[in-house]
Formats: sequence, structure tokens, C-alpha cells
Amino acid sequence: MKTVGKAMGSARFYKFFIPVAVFALLLYLASLRLPESHRWDCRAIGGPCLRNHISGEPGGDVSSRPAEGAVESTEHSRLCRGRDFQIHRVLTAFNSAVTVEREILLDRYLEGWDELVKFLEALGTVIGFISQEVKGKLGLVRDLRRGAPATEKGDPYRTLRSMMAHELRAGLVDFRRQSLSGCRTLLRLHRSLHWLQLFLRAVERSSAEDSMGALCSVAYNQALAPYHSWLLRQAVGVALVALPDRAEFFRIVCGEEGEEEKGEREREGRQLLERTVLAITRVYNITQEAYQENGMLDLP
Repeated sequence: MKTVGKAMGSARFYKFFIPVAVFALLLYLASLRLPESHRWDCRAIGGPCLRNHISGEPGGDVSSRPAEGAVESTEHSRLCRGRDFQIHRVLTAFNSAVTVEREILLDRYLEGWDELVKFLEALGTVIGFISQEVKGKLGLVRDLRRGAPATEKGDPYRTLRSMMAHELRAGLVDFRRQSLSGCRTLLRLHRSLHWLQLFLRAVERSSAEDSMGALCSVAYNQALAPYHSWLLRQAVGVALVALPDRAEFFRIVCGEEGEEEKGEREREGRQLLERTVLAITRVYNITQEAYQENGMLDLP
């Protein structure tokens, strides 16, 4: 009886503790938001209710074209249809974000994040709250681009490096205090992209016995935990316990099908994950180089 009572008590504890931890995490994140000096245009962010998000075509000049080999893949089988989140759109956006000159096109980069936001929301409310933070950062970068006057060199926010050059010249980048600069904001997105890159790669290589929460926790500890406080790390650790299982994860990636097609769905999901992770990794590495060259990897 003591064992049963102890087990029931433990279950009640976790049932109570997880929501409390998530609520505490939300309060903590709210206290860390960037100062808001203007109104967000939420319609420009690409919320999860949009089912027909279609990326625009790259610009006509050579420097705006995707690099050779970065094919914009939009094909996907019937197994990967029917949900707001479409992984092939992530693949398309990040593939087309890199130009032949190894520049990162900000529009394409942000479009890739629009789809990753839907992925986070599909994982459930415990993880979905992160998407609200990401949406705010996407909105800030887009607002900065809309508000920046064109120069003789064109749109200063067209690429990552042109944004860095513009904000450094204008004195918008503060190396000692938090600021509303696009460089600082995109650095936060860059770190989060590393987390998702590691997580998706681990899932693509996982087996049926692997826990999604454990895989995500390892990726979080490597990519984001070094930048978070102890309290935030503990809250995130508790939140990751509630991630969907592996079968549900592949349903999120590749849609709903009958049990007889479960194996085929997973095979296709693995293939798409592998290609998507390669595209994300390429963008991440080029972005990392740009931040390192400009001494911006530790912006406050």
C-alpha cells in the first residue's frame, strides 16, 4: 500500500509541477523580452493558421539567386500532406537562403523560421510557448527592414552581411548592453536554429527506443543552455519531458496515415529530415562565420 501511495503521490506531483514549471518559465521569458519601442505587425510573421504560405522567387540579380546545388525542393509525396507544418517548406526556404556568393538572404532565412515556428507549435503547448518568443524576434527584424531607408547599395537588410555592415556604420550594435539591433536579435535566432539543427539530426538518426525528450534535452544543453540561467534551464528540462513520442513526431513531420503505412511514413520522414538538416547546417555555418568575423558571437 505504501508503494502504491508513493506512486500516486509522485504522479500527482508531476501533474502539478509541470504546469507550474511551465508557467514560471513563461513569466521568466516575459521578463527577458526586448524593450518594445514600436508595434509588431503580426500579419507579416506568418502565423500557424496560414496553410498556403508560398515563398517568393529570388531576385533577378545574380547575388540573390540560390547557390548551385541548392535546389528548391517542393516535391513531397502524399504521406507528407495535410498539416500546417510542412517540412519541405523548411527545406525550400533554407536551401534558397544561400546565394552563390555565400550570402544569407534574410527574407528566405525568416521564411524558414516561419515554418519552424509551426513545427514548435505542433509539438504541443509546453514547447509552443517558445514560438511566441521567436515570432517577436522575426517581427522585429522585419520591422527594421521595413523602416530602413534604401541606400546607394540597395536594401541594407537584404542579406545578413549587409545588415551587419549597415548597423555597425549606424552605431546600432551595442557590444555592452542589450539593444534592438537586428544583429543581436538574429543572433538569438541563430542559437535557437543550432538547437533545432542538433535535435532534428538526432531524431533522423534515432531508433524506436529513443526518447524525443532526451534527444531534445541533449541538443538544448549543447546549443542553448550555456546562454540561459539556472532557473530557465531547470524549467526547460521539465518542459521537454512532455514532448510527443517518436511515432507522433513522425506524424508531425509527415502527416497522418494508416497504421499499415507507418513504416513508409518514417522512411520518408527520415529522408526529408536528412535533407532539411543539411540545408539548415549550411545556413548555420555561414551565419556563424559572419558573426565570428564581426566579433558578434557574444552580443549581450
